[in-house]
Amino acid sequence: MKLKSTLLSMALMSLVLALPMTVAWAAASSVDPAVGTWKLNLDKSKPDAAMPKVTSVVRTYTATADGLKVSVQSVDAEGGKHTVESSFTYDGKPHPVTGLTDYDTIAVTRVGRFESKTDLINAGKVVGHLTRVVSKDGKTMTVTVDETNAKGVKQHDVTVYDKQ
Repeated sequence: MKLKSTLLSMALMSLVLALPMTVAWAAASSVDPAVGTWKLNLDKSKPDAAMPKVTSVVRTYTATADGLKVSVQSVDAEGGKHTVESSFTYDGKPHPVTGLTDYDTIAVTRVGRFESKTDLINAGKVVGHLTRVVSKDGKTMTVTVDETNAKGVKQHDVTVYDKQ
């Protein structure tokens, strides 16, 4: 009887410990249509001529207990592979970004269920803005970037992604 009681207690404790993360993941993925994997659609995109040419980009948004994690995997025209990553919440506060030279921090706010706005920040100074909009059917995401890069060149980039 004691073994049965101990096993039941352990099972309940496991459930209690796992529940908050499961609830957070379920809430983020059901509320945030960006969660998932998105592949760049070059035919629908309008990249800025000043931006580095890419042959492919895959954006992956993953729900975490604290918000979202984004990982952007790209391949440039010369075959070089690049990774940009950040974990953030929609709190408008700075969150670090790795893998870039133009900005090192993002501050993200939700505009509506399908849209977010992001300040791109380098060394404490806002250098640009990014708007992310997921279509109402959840199949397409459009990312618009207006920024001044590290060389002082203004860029306007519109990329369209298809949900995988």
